[in-house]
Amino acid sequence: MAERVTLTDPALSHVFLDTLPRVRALREAHFNTGTEVCIERARWVTDYMKNLRPEGEPMIISRARAVNHYLGNRDPLFLDDNLLAGSTTSKPLGAPLYPELLGLTLWPELETISHRKVNPQTLSKEDAHICNFEIFPYWMDRTVLEVTRKKYGNPLSLRLMEKIVFYINGKAGCISHCVPHFETALAKGLSFVIADAAQREKRASDAMARDFYRAVQIAMAGIVAYAVRLSEAARTLAATEADPLRRAHYLEMAEVCSRVPAKSARTFREAVNSLWLCQVGIHGENINMAMSPGRLDQVLYPWYRRDVDEGRLTPEGALELGCCLWLKLADNTNLVPETAERLWGGSGSTPAVTLGGISPEGDDAVNDLTYIFLKVTELMRLRDPSVNARYHVEKNSRAYRDRVSEVIESTGAIPAFHNDVADIETLRNQGVTEPDARDYAIVGCVELASAGRDFVASSSIMFNLEAALEMTFLNGKRTLTGDAQIGPVTGNPAGFTSFEAFWEAFKTQLKWLLEQAIELNECFGRVHQEILPSPLLSGLFKGPMEKGMDLVFGGARYNSSGGTHVAFPDVCDSLNAVEYGVFREKRVTMVEMMDAVAHNFEKPGQEVVRLWLANRTPRFGTDAPVAVKNARNLVQFIYDVYQEHINYRGGRYRPAYWTMTTHAGQGKLAGAMPHGRKAREPFSSGITPASQAAPSLTEAFRNVACLSGRCIPGGEALNIKYTPRAPGEDRGAYIDRFGSMVDAYFREGGLQVQFNVQTYEWLMAVKANPALDPEMIVRVSGYSAYFRDLSEAMQDELITRTQYDLASGRAVPLPFTAKEKPDEFF
Repeated sequence: MAERVTLTDPALSHVFLDTLPRVRALREAHFNTGTEVCIERARWVTDYMKNLRPEGEPMIISRARAVNHYLGNRDPLFLDDNLLAGSTTSKPLGAPLYPELLGLTLWPELETISHRKVNPQTLSKEDAHICNFEIFPYWMDRTVLEVTRKKYGNPLSLRLMEKIVFYINGKAGCISHCVPHFETALAKGLSFVIADAAQREKRASDAMARDFYRAVQIAMAGIVAYAVRLSEAARTLAATEADPLRRAHYLEMAEVCSRVPAKSARTFREAVNSLWLCQVGIHGENINMAMSPGRLDQVLYPWYRRDVDEGRLTPEGALELGCCLWLKLADNTNLVPETAERLWGGSGSTPAVTLGGISPEGDDAVNDLTYIFLKVTELMRLRDPSVNARYHVEKNSRAYRDRVSEVIESTGAIPAFHNDVADIETLRNQGVTEPDARDYAIVGCVELASAGRDFVASSSIMFNLEAALEMTFLNGKRTLTGDAQIGPVTGNPAGFTSFEAFWEAFKTQLKWLLEQAIELNECFGRVHQEILPSPLLSGLFKGPMEKGMDLVFGGARYNSSGGTHVAFPDVCDSLNAVEYGVFREKRVTMVEMMDAVAHNFEKPGQEVVRLWLANRTPRFGTDAPVAVKNARNLVQFIYDVYQEHINYRGGRYRPAYWTMTTHAGQGKLAGAMPHGRKAREPFSSGITPASQAAPSLTEAFRNVACLSGRCIPGGEALNIKYTPRAPGEDRGAYIDRFGSMVDAYFREGGLQVQFNVQTYEWLMAVKANPALDPEMIVRVSGYSAYFRDLSEAMQDELITRTQYDLASGRAVPLPFTAKEKPDEFF
């Protein structure tokens, strides 16, 4: 096998932003550009559906023609000097509007979104008028949410979702969260895909398959038409450009777009631009939410290798194109109404890039592009794309592991590490073949998918575990919903005589609520089949072309749905507090615990109870047997419930543990909990032990790793914060400790880990004065964000996350800011 790493210096230590003036200028412009709402897609799609769609036209054809109408007519803009042509929106940094999903949530904010305090998104008065009178009225009763409500009679499962505090179903707002298959488009061109679909249409024996193949052709032709318009516009700009360098730049872009993505890419530059234009086309059909490019170092490597070997490209030239691609992937963000800022504030569109790991054949897949894209990540320090490094402890080199660690230390946050051995095993357990499992990529935050084969729909359910716990204490009711009987009657816990009785009641509430969320996902899925087929994305996937079936009907090779869970560490700790405090040590009665929780530990004498519960009961992330048992049991139970269900596309449900920023938002809506957490405090993120709960770094790693990865096929987000390297401290020794801890954790079975390399004090200082580090990037729960963009609750959660000293392996105490001194009470 040919040598895949030929760089003499894989860190490319001689390259800095100052040696890349184009990239430096583009990056500076990116950080100085505010977000603008873009209605271009919404206008063209609405125009087709409202004014041009023939009566009785099959929806899949209508969707394809609407997308073609948009792509073929959108303005071919060159908004900066990026080497790649094409843009997600008509704005330098755009938030596109998708009215068929949740775009109408913008309606009440048309006059305020430009001026709101947190993350304003500029909307012109003209565009606001168009939304108000032309776009939104048409979609009022045609959104996924409203069609579902009408079709299923406003079911309880939908009403529960709309209360926010039980669960959120992603299909109301997106049909993204997957990794397309770009290889065929790059190697053969979209003209090949169109011709293949035309031949299959002729051979198809049923109308549904014929419509599907016809729709693929129409939608793909839209991407080609957009590229042609870009080529023509570039030639026009070149004709009037006086600067010879810029004229040559436009002419080269014109040449590239005249060929790709219609035809096969001949060079690395053409391959990168072809992939980007396909990504743009996908967002013409599907919302810009976690549509992930996948294993770019593998997909693009053949073109890189050939160009370098034949003298057309240098590693530095490939790096510059990589930087341009990173900036393109970051040229858009989500359109977020003000109320949703509490749950998702600060997140981008989270397109995940995956590097490294092993090949489908089981060999070390790390190559020159792996290192080049790591350098791109280190230089750019962007929120998007979300970069992930796969690491196989047996097949990948220590040099690679340490280089990933260096980039994390340098950026303070990115990329994340993923364990190839454990991730591949958990996918194999879900029925994915070994070669397909080895070729997995990360979707969005941390979700696992066989690249281009698995339509994971990984954000189908975001479930609040605290809701089921409170319903256990309140016999099927919730404080926020008053006296309404929401869940099953499981009895007053005051009458329970054992923890086992409490556990059974909790499982009953949890299963009932999980099945409500699953039921609603099924309803939304059926509505997606009626009104949101995705022929363009289907044409860039393995399975649909062979089956003659759109992705939403089960066309992919694998068809899972994902459910992720908020407040897992908090619920584990509360279960521990109930078992240990009430039934084992009998330090507090169930009545006393319920009363204290109901009153937020604010009645006389309850602060002492709270401090005992918070400081003396077993905590998730430690070796305490009670904590280990309850965490394992909860993960197993949730897995068993999901795996009982087959989704509307014929696949199974996969549980996960990542939370975006919802752990902060949901925590602000939640009351007190039995382990001493007070009302309205953020929950712990992902699968991360609560702040200060796990004083030993090795214990924290060990007790996350001991949770069966097979029970977490959707992925997990473990957030670890390290003290930065001290001035004068040897970097080699620091990086060795950093990488060795990852190695040990992965050998124990951990699936994933991500880091923030910051101190409590520096985060507090930047919160108080963002100008100290305006570009600070942090890992939230799966994805990255700019610290300045996060809500105050999310900033506080990041500040208080346990900081570990890497040398000692011990938690660094929080700076004393709280009022209590726990030791005074014991």
